[in-house]
Amino acid sequence: MKNFLINLWIFFFIFLKVSFSNDLAFITNQLSNSVSVIDLETYKVIKEISVGSRPAGVAVTKHGKRIFVSNPESKEISVIDGYKLENIKNISLGKGPLGIALTKDDKFLLVADWYDHKVRVIDSSTLKLIKEISVGKSPAGIDTDLKNSKFYVANRDDHTVSVVNIKNFQVEKVLKAGKRPFAVALSPDNNFLYVANVKSSDVSVFDTKNYKKITTIKVGKSPYAITFLQDGSKAFVTNQHENTISIIDTLNKKNIKTLKIGEYPEGINFYIKTKEVLIVNWFDSEVVVLNSMNLNIKKRIEVGEGPRGFGNFIGPNLTKN
Repeated sequence: MKNFLINLWIFFFIFLKVSFSNDLAFITNQLSNSVSVIDLETYKVIKEISVGSRPAGVAVTKHGKRIFVSNPESKEISVIDGYKLENIKNISLGKGPLGIALTKDDKFLLVADWYDHKVRVIDSSTLKLIKEISVGKSPAGIDTDLKNSKFYVANRDDHTVSVVNIKNFQVEKVLKAGKRPFAVALSPDNNFLYVANVKSSDVSVFDTKNYKKITTIKVGKSPYAITFLQDGSKAFVTNQHENTISIIDTLNKKNIKTLKIGEYPEGINFYIKTKEVLIVNWFDSEVVVLNSMNLNIKKRIEVGEGPRGFGNFIGPNLTKN
């Protein structure tokens, strides 16, 4: 009986480990109109999911039940079922949905429309459009705060960032960034807002308490996206036209290192469980896994053509093998 119970325990341990312990990365592939699903335990692509035309942005709910993908060319949002890993719905939306993010409570999906100069608010449960908010010209990257009270969107052609109150969906402040801001990212403690400026090749840093710009940090050519270590001590920035990432010491607000990473890096996320940084290289059609401690490249994972991974693309694995 004792041996039976031990064997039963081992069986369930292995089963649970295979089925639930690993997370997934959902990488949008703009040239193959698909999403590559990477198992972050094995570093292998386990599925390719067909979505709309020219997918770019991605947002994963915390529980992993839904993955949202923006498709600028087909003017729609694809909704992926996290259990089945299937595209279950395409929602027509505006003229050019691009940047996409969820509020931290997963209640609202926020979609920046590049051509309509608006952010649309969708109820993530019912998938109904509930509000359209006019912002600056060519809005792109979006981030939301921990309190579900504000979101920030970069307006590339206005050189600004709009600060929007989530309670009433009103723009309460417009911040002057650098030239052609594309991505925004809040520090983990939400005390600072970092803005990647494509044309001026720098990062603007704002204090979120008073919205004052406290510094501008020079990075590589054409910065695209930003992520932070869990403790917020470092920020990692992809530099599209330099094939590098810049590493910023956030305490001293200085660029302390530049690493060659691959051709045309775009999306970037920090994976908390393994303390690794995942970088999406468009021209190499790959995702690079970087050890955030020693800065060594651990793995290069081949994905679909023209990957972008613009947004938060990591979420739990709900599939049962």
